Parts: sequence; C-alpha cells; structure tokens
Amino acid sequence: MNNAIIVPGVTDLNKGDQALVWESWRLAKDTGLYDEVYILDAGENDEERALLCKQSEDHGFKLLANILKHPRRGQHKADQHIKESKLELLKQIRNAGMDFKNTRHLIKICNDLEKVKKSFDDKTYQTVKQFHEAKTIFVKGGGFIHAYGEKTAPYLMWYFLFYVRLAKALGKKVVFLPNSYGPFIGLTVKQQVRTVFNQLDLVYARENVSSKSLGELLGKNIPVEMDLGFFLEKGSQDEALKILQKYNLTKEDKIVGVTIRPWRFPGLSNPEALYKKYIDSVVALTKHLLDKGYKVALCNQSLGPNSHEDDRNAIRDLLEKIQDPNIIWINENLSCDVLKAVYSNFYFFVGTRFHSIIFSLTSLVPSIAIGYGGNKALGIMGDFNLDDYVVQIQDVQPDLLIKMFDKAISEYDQIKSKLEQSMSLVTESRNRLLKDIQSLY
Repeated sequence: MNNAIIVPGVTDLNKGDQALVWESWRLAKDTGLYDEVYILDAGENDEERALLCKQSEDHGFKLLANILKHPRRGQHKADQHIKESKLELLKQIRNAGMDFKNTRHLIKICNDLEKVKKSFDDKTYQTVKQFHEAKTIFVKGGGFIHAYGEKTAPYLMWYFLFYVRLAKALGKKVVFLPNSYGPFIGLTVKQQVRTVFNQLDLVYARENVSSKSLGELLGKNIPVEMDLGFFLEKGSQDEALKILQKYNLTKEDKIVGVTIRPWRFPGLSNPEALYKKYIDSVVALTKHLLDKGYKVALCNQSLGPNSHEDDRNAIRDLLEKIQDPNIIWINENLSCDVLKAVYSNFYFFVGTRFHSIIFSLTSLVPSIAIGYGGNKALGIMGDFNLDDYVVQIQDVQPDLLIKMFDKAISEYDQIKSKLEQSMSLVTESRNRLLKDIQSLY
C-alpha cells in the first residue's frame, strides 16, 4: 500500500494545530503519491479523545492510535495555567521515565512485529504495523522543536522526536514540514536534534530566523517555506456571518479581534509577574480601542487539552479586569476553517496565538503579533516586512501595544497592500513543497 502517516497527534481543540494537521494531510494527498493518509489521534480517555479528534473524524480523516502518551496522562489542573505544582511535575517525571524506557525498547524491536505484538498492547501493535506499511512519514508543520533549559528538556526532545526515530528505525522516508526551530538549550537537546535531523529526507523551516538557528546547528542550509497555516482555505462565509449575528456583530462594525493565552514564561524566574504585565497590557490596549470606537472580539483559538493551552482561562483573567458592552467574547469551539472565515470579517487583529495571526493575515486583515515559544512570530512577521508589528510576550508593555496599534492604523492601507502582494508567495511555496515531495520517488 502507498500510504502516509502524519505525526504527532491531532489536537482539534487547538485550531492552529488542527489547521497544520489538516493542511499536512491535504498536501500529502495532493502529491498524488498516496492511496491513504492517516493522522494520529490524541487523548488519554474516551472523553478527551472525543474533544481532541471529533472534528477531524467528522471531516473524514482516518486516525491511528497514538503510541506515546503525554506525561500528564490527561490529568489537567484547572488552577495551574501559569505555574505547575511540584507534585504534578514529579508525577510527570515518573511517567516520562517509564515512557522513555518503553519507547526506547519499542524502537529496538520495531522491525520484528511478532516481538512488538508480544511486548506491547494491540493498539501499539496496530500503529507500528501501519508504520511498517507506510511509504512516508510526515511531521506536521508547527513550532515544537525548542527547549529553554528546563530540567525536563532531555525528555521533551525525545517525546517530540520519537515518531521520527521510529520511522527511521523502519527505514521510512521522513519529511519534516515547515517548522520553527530553537532555542536548543538543555542537556542532550542539541545532540538529539543533530542525531535525528541528519537522518531526514526533507526538512523545512517556516521562517528565516529558524532556518539560521537549525542550519547553524546542523551545518547545512535549511530551506524556508510557508507555515502550512497559510494554505488553509476559509470555511463557509454564511456560517461565519451567523456566528457574528449570534453575538450582535455585523461586518460593518469595526471589529478588532483579539487572542490571548496562558503562558508560563519558561526559562524566566518571575512567570506570575510577567503574565500579569501581559494581561494588564492587553487591558490597556482594549481601553484604548474602546475609546477609539472599535468593538473588541475575544476569540478562542485554543481550548485545551490542558489549562495552559486553554485560552478561555486567559480571557477570564482579562474580563476580571475590564468589562464593557463593546467587549464581546465569541465563546465557541469552531473548526479552524470556520474560525478563519470569522476572522476575515474583522477590521484589525491583535493575536498572541500565532495561527490566529496567520488566519487574519491571509484574510488580508492587518495585525499585531505577540510572540511566544521560540522564533515563530518574530521570524514570520519579519519575512512579511511587518517587523514593526511584533513584540515578544515577556517584553509587552501597555504603551508599546497602544503605540504599535496607532502606527498600524496610520499605515493601514500600506499594510493591506503588502498582504495582498504576498498572497502569490503562498501558492508558489505550496507548489515547491509538492514538487520536492514528489521528487523523493
């Protein structure tokens, strides 16, 4: 069978990750090389699996069982979205140790399916069997290959690169779709990245900062192609307008969309103070927007699976500090394509979740990005010549956000023109990816 598998698992609650998985699938199918393309599921129990996979299953995707569980095992503490307790961390370290031992053994015996069947459960066996039969393993686009020197960094890299190790142990071709990379701080992190990435058949960065970061580590040139989120096609405009109508919004309103998120500021010593400054800065900008006559739409870009990835926690933190009839929380669990259609009706966007920025930019909506988690925001905004409209989350200040917004409004038409000119680059990038993958065979 000419099949392909996309790793790691799908997360329907995070609309950026959902878009990356769906677009990875569409890209693989459009090569014409594969009869079937599978994606990995996610979730530690039936309830969580439904939350993380149902929209994808309803869309018609075929799923395989995920082998490597998250060390949390689905145990998410709702009150720990900024800082995790030591007890929870210790539980995760224990689980990670067991998982490392088991998955390392699996990689050693993976070529012998009979041994896999005897040593592991049926779900693991069936997934490894599909890996045996697959032609190519695709690592979805995104931005998860980075570490900040956390004590957990060695296992973090093993966790993220496990499926690549498995694929290469089975002699499969591996395509690492456009990602952000770096920093690579922590025990064994650089060594693990070098070992795994030097075996890849194709690898792409999604912006120049990451291309340089990974290229310097590997001593080779890393080609840059668009983040796969740029390729997502808008969903139904009728459905989007119904959502706006539900919240008494119209396309004629000057709506500023906003995404915010919980963030633990890894590697920094004062996460609670930095998080408060971040929320307070968005509050100050919101007051400025209301004074200027805009309506502010707070949007759920990610709803889990854990409290740290659930934007609703940050939105509640913001709404404790400011409330106004013209602040509207669009509190929905929309699929990524419909969410993009909603954003396309906004006048401006201020996004912390970076795929909310990508959805808005590709809908020709001028935007400000608040960057976190590596190089992605800084790099991609720079590649679009929008360097003046990005700030890292730890550097956010109220006056800075207000100044950036006022500058963007004064240059609104020029920004919109830049975005229109850049859209042809999206098609060209996707076509290059298709040709490169086809050239492997």
